Amino acid sequence: MSLSLQATLAKAQELAWQGLGREAADVLAGVDPATLTEPELMAWALPRAANQFWMLDEPERATAFLRSLRGRVSSGPAVATVDALLGTFAMNAGSPQRAMELAGAVLGAPDADDQAVGWAAAAAALCTARMGAFADVDELAERAITAGHPGLLRFTSAFGQTTALVLCGELDRAQALAQQLVDDAHGAQPAHAIGTLLVADVLIARGDPAAAADLLEESATALAPTGYSWGPLAWMLLARAVAQTGRLADAGRILARAEAKHGLKSMLFAPELGLAKAWTAAARRDGAEAIAAARDAATTAERGGQSAVALRALLDAVRLGDTRAAEALDRLTMDTVVGRLAVDYARALRARDTAGLLDVSAAFERVGMAGVAADAARQADDLGS
Repeated sequence: MSLSLQATLAKAQELAWQGLGREAADVLAGVDPATLTEPELMAWALPRAANQFWMLDEPERATAFLRSLRGRVSSGPAVATVDALLGTFAMNAGSPQRAMELAGAVLGAPDADDQAVGWAAAAAALCTARMGAFADVDELAERAITAGHPGLLRFTSAFGQTTALVLCGELDRAQALAQQLVDDAHGAQPAHAIGTLLVADVLIARGDPAAAADLLEESATALAPTGYSWGPLAWMLLARAVAQTGRLADAGRILARAEAKHGLKSMLFAPELGLAKAWTAAARRDGAEAIAAARDAATTAERGGQSAVALRALLDAVRLGDTRAAEALDRLTMDTVVGRLAVDYARALRARDTAGLLDVSAAFERVGMAGVAADAARQADDLGS
């Protein structure tokens, strides 16, 4: 690779990391791809596509550019690398099943290089977790790490791991994993902010929205200029956490920010936006709207193949008073600790079973989900009064 191309790529990367996507694009536009060898073309095209997808918020154009690039490269490793990034794009754009198809092809290719394997395995770890295939998550995450190109990919695979651990009732392990990423970042951004977001997501599941909100305020601010899909997710989670603490005015303002930041590049997290709407409605004591929004979030997740996310949404719907969620939970057949408890909870609420609600409350307390436990106990008390 020529020194001038190396310098161009280094400058573009530096600008992109500062959130200066347009400036990075201008630097990369100064390169004539017709003059490049295939390895040089790949070295130039991949950051160009990534910058276009995330920093410029042009996911459709970035995907089209990558597809055109795929037709121009001939070697197996180059094709695998392009497919791995296309899979990452598909995941973020809300198509985890398509992402898994692409990742599977890359991970099965004998000549895929470490970068391709890292991208594919990290995306597959998160997709399988959100799709409810928990048995494969740790192996995929380990493969992504072993590939030796962790970077921010480590947070993608780790989010898959924490998602699986939470729904398997292992919240201590989930929080410890996320906290280790925060510690390893040593304050460097955006790694610190993303790790903090993962800790906060576990805290929301635990039922400690105040602590989660404190962390997410920092994360959302730090991630706002980066363009990464983590940024919109931070605002979505912050809106939910703030609403759960009863800060209605703040929740409404933050929800509006989340909606403004959300787009195709963060479509994977559309259910999280729905849950932010649900809890904001609950904060203003609009129970019917809260339940409807939680149901919509679950439907969005289920239609996108995200069964595990649908489970969390339906669990929130039951907490908000949805007496019709049991059938949907039965359909998910999520055979995990939290999945089974969610079904028991929904059935007890539907049957107006005070003793059943108290039993479920105690069970959720034992797995560390104090917020769910408190809501089930409150509903039992309301039935008994």
